[in-house]
Amino acid sequence: MESCSSSCLEVHQVVTGPGTNCYLLYDPESRDAAIIDVAGPIDALLATVRSKGLNVRYFLFTHGHFDHLIGLPAIRDSFPEALVCMHSLGFEDMQDRRDWVINHFGEETIAEWMLDPELSKLLTFDVKAFNEPDMFLQDGQSLELGKWVIRVLHCPGHSRGGLCYSVDAILFTGDVLFRGSVGRVDLYKSSRDDQIASVRRLYRELSDEIIVYPGHGESTTIGAERAGNEQVSETTIDL
Repeated sequence: MESCSSSCLEVHQVVTGPGTNCYLLYDPESRDAAIIDVAGPIDALLATVRSKGLNVRYFLFTHGHFDHLIGLPAIRDSFPEALVCMHSLGFEDMQDRRDWVINHFGEETIAEWMLDPELSKLLTFDVKAFNEPDMFLQDGQSLELGKWVIRVLHCPGHSRGGLCYSVDAILFTGDVLFRGSVGRVDLYKSSRDDQIASVRRLYRELSDEIIVYPGHGESTTIGAERAGNEQVSETTIDL
């Protein structure tokens, strides 16, 4: 488990599921916390919640792809006061995404994936177990976390319901923006044009020093990606 801080905010990270980053964000003063993208067992993060007496107020999801959310059903009942939050389009697309995957990739490929323990969990995940979120988030919405305010940014492209969460000098990007790259756009209802627009929006609205915590891989900064992202830089037309 990795941890870091921005001003008084604390961020702890674990990699779970098929290489998906899950984050615990909390304010040490109020002990209010949010958990972002529960992709599988997160025992280390839950141990931190318990040891520090944190109040988990939100489960925030960057989008509705199963590799970012299949861990929620196992722990949701342990935090009955926490609000499960995502974009309505993310939840809508979850309902028929498996059918698209089967039709798009074919039975032979699916059979190969089923041999992989982590991929098989995604393919057999019962979307009904996720239940309907408590709150559907919209662009520009704000969520209080202690003395801090989390700003919600709707960033479609990798998925229609892609969300980024901005607070202080931190940005959680899910599969919108990675270190040196961006999320793939050959998936269900993805869009390269929307992806470019969303990433460019982040470059335009956020300062260079903002730390980016992506859904996969290592952290980066807005400045580093604005200058040198291989897929969408500040001057990219298309690739």
